[in-house]
Amino acid sequence: MSVSVAQVRSAAASKVSALAGFKEINIPPEYFGRIENTIAHLGFGVMTASSNAMTERQRRSVGLYLSTTLRVIFAYRLRPHDAYPTDYDLALDKEQSVIAAVMGIYNTGIELRFDRASRRSPDSLEFMISDIEFTVLHTITNT
Repeated sequence: MSVSVAQVRSAAASKVSALAGFKEINIPPEYFGRIENTIAHLGFGVMTASSNAMTERQRRSVGLYLSTTLRVIFAYRLRPHDAYPTDYDLALDKEQSVIAAVMGIYNTGIELRFDRASRRSPDSLEFMISDIEFTVLHTITNT
């Protein structure tokens, strides 16, 4: 079954949107924390950072077999007097919820693997920004 890169991104965004309080933002996710007023509590973005050919299953009649890196980036607001460890731990719990939700994409035609999660806080300590990375194996049509 053919699943486009856009369909992979959209399916992951739908799963995260279904989590309580999460709202997809309207800027590219890689700009989280880089420009003013771009993040909000539980604001998130989903990007397909790269796609690479998987040579073991390339057949023109079936389509192109790809490995796509999928990243979900979200912000969790840290309260000034509870930033650590209280809100930090709560942000980690939300991160776990996002991982579970994205891993719940059971579309025939894709295989999903969790790769890593990283975290950073801007100098203001107002937010913790989680960056969660997955590998998606899927086939696209070659037309």
